[in-house]
Amino acid sequence: MKKTLVLLLLSVIPALAVEELKDVGISKYAVLEVLKDNTPLREKADEYATRVTHLFKDAVLFADKQNDNYYRVELKDGKYVWVNKKQVEVQGIIPEKRFDNIEKISFKQERDRYIANINTPSKSAFIFKEAGNSLNFTLFDNRFDPTEAEVKNKEDNFKFANLISNEFNLEYESYTPLFGYIAQKAEKGYVVTIKKSPKINVKKPLKHIKIVIDPGHGGDEKGATAFNLEEKTINLQISKKLKNELKKRGAKVYLTRTKDKKVGLYERTAYALQKDADILLSIHQNSLPNPKDVYKKHGVGTYFYNKQAEPLARNIKDSLKEATGFKDDGVNYASFALTRPTLPVSVLVECGYIIDADEAGYISNEKKQKIIAKAIVKGVENYLVESFGNSY
Repeated sequence: MKKTLVLLLLSVIPALAVEELKDVGISKYAVLEVLKDNTPLREKADEYATRVTHLFKDAVLFADKQNDNYYRVELKDGKYVWVNKKQVEVQGIIPEKRFDNIEKISFKQERDRYIANINTPSKSAFIFKEAGNSLNFTLFDNRFDPTEAEVKNKEDNFKFANLISNEFNLEYESYTPLFGYIAQKAEKGYVVTIKKSPKINVKKPLKHIKIVIDPGHGGDEKGATAFNLEEKTINLQISKKLKNELKKRGAKVYLTRTKDKKVGLYERTAYALQKDADILLSIHQNSLPNPKDVYKKHGVGTYFYNKQAEPLARNIKDSLKEATGFKDDGVNYASFALTRPTLPVSVLVECGYIIDADEAGYISNEKKQKIIAKAIVKGVENYLVESFGNSY
């Protein structure tokens, strides 16, 4: 049994007793260990239910109920979420929940980011919540006592909330919009990183901005197809032109793929993180389950998941609509693998509908692809100036 779970499993009842959870309320808890990274906690016991947060491998959860496929996890009093049984392993049953004590929090400031190291004996569930320019990091099943925990180099724009409760809250205040944040596993606990707002020269807003472009699909994943066109090919063609246009304006640009090959979804997001990208743009062409619906629904649209990315998604959509003359297909909220990253700021761009004859002709035309690429660049520039233009 892993060392991190030893303290949690004092007074353990045999693991087979997990069946008792079917009819027991909060009097017994199953101790669950998460088996892989990016495991979602959901609002309901349904694979299509809203994702509340994602967990790292080896995270520890406490379940008080179950059904055939899910365990119900108590994050705090009155707040419950669900995790798929296939994604966790039961370590045993305990009569009451155990809480870790945060031992130390140390802060440091680098040129373009703030970093908080939170030392705690085991991994537990956490959630980020954006509120305007502010950010709250909540770590569940952890107690923070400022009279006992060591705190080093705390910045004025950070503060602690809900002291000596069953959750730890770290709040970050900013005068400018958020520009990327992330929690990562440390040897002991978590490291929370928050990027500072970039210093933007309104005349050269893309200078020094790092951007990863993701040409959607590839290899045996063709994406949508119509009129003898394959989405994966158009995505790559537009992405290469987009890279050239961004580089001309001073951005540092990388592609998740440069040829027709399959790349895993989480490989793409990991690559963007590896490159320390500021912005992630996933390029796609749209379709519909029923092609007949394209008479009603078509055009350019963008997708975001985190609130910090909505202004970027809006500016790109507006610029594309103006440049192409396509119908407005909206700025849409969606939980995709390529929109969920909190670092970098991430959006997915649908340049047009490949199943619409007129739009298919446009998005597959070399000259028109340059128009699309330049429009996306303009949208990114508008976002940077709008959000951070007073920072130079």
